[in-house]
Amino acid sequence: MILYFSATGNSRHIAQLLSKGLNDNKIVDLRTFYHKGSQTDSFLLSDNETICFVFPVHSWGMPKNLATLIGGLRFGNYNKDRNHCALVLTCGDDAGQTARQWKEAMAKCGLEGDAAFSVFMPNTYVLLPGFNIDNRELTAKKLNAAPSLVENITERIKNREKGDFTFHGSFSRLKSKVIYPFFMRYMTSDKPFVCNPKTCIECGKCVKVCPTGNIQLEKTQEGLLLPHWHGDCMNCLACYHHCPTRSIEYGRSTRKKGTYHYR
Repeated sequence: MILYFSATGNSRHIAQLLSKGLNDNKIVDLRTFYHKGSQTDSFLLSDNETICFVFPVHSWGMPKNLATLIGGLRFGNYNKDRNHCALVLTCGDDAGQTARQWKEAMAKCGLEGDAAFSVFMPNTYVLLPGFNIDNRELTAKKLNAAPSLVENITERIKNREKGDFTFHGSFSRLKSKVIYPFFMRYMTSDKPFVCNPKTCIECGKCVKVCPTGNIQLEKTQEGLLLPHWHGDCMNCLACYHHCPTRSIEYGRSTRKKGTYHYR
């Protein structure tokens, strides 16, 4: 079983590569659970089944509220001696101590986090000064390297290796223990999001890709259907990166910044 969360397509791509390598067609999109509130969902495992989570690193930690979401899942017939639980993170650079957060979430849903790996994928965070998407050369380099990296990870998962093999980077404790909670609490507001009415084509793509269902098209006084954000944002930037006309901006933060999403 492969459970993934993806906003711009990087983690979905890695999940699909894992599915092929592990010969596992049971793929679960975790975005659907963001709309279910406190509802508990259960999965019945078979003997020796592998449970593999795939999601991106957000500010050296798990995407906002994903730990709570995962902690509410239940896995029937789980046996720590028969079932193997792995994590594959996608990150632009370093992962910090995200794997430790994941292991804590695993414990809450009754699983033991056995192994964690990371794969470098194109950067998507653009909201702070100095942060932008990767250039074309680096993007191509990461995407070209991903299949062989996932192939290696797949074999290690098959061999049921245990341990944290993610790339922590420098000052990982500071980043994940101090910067991450500060970022999640104070820097995930959707208030700066704006949409240019002159270029918006009212396609609704932003509504469709938002994981939390936070965006709705609402009619303005001029009769235009423009996106409005309603306070349940995780700053995944799916709306920004998927907008086909570059109509969505995050205040002035994204001016002259690039966009990226995996095809």
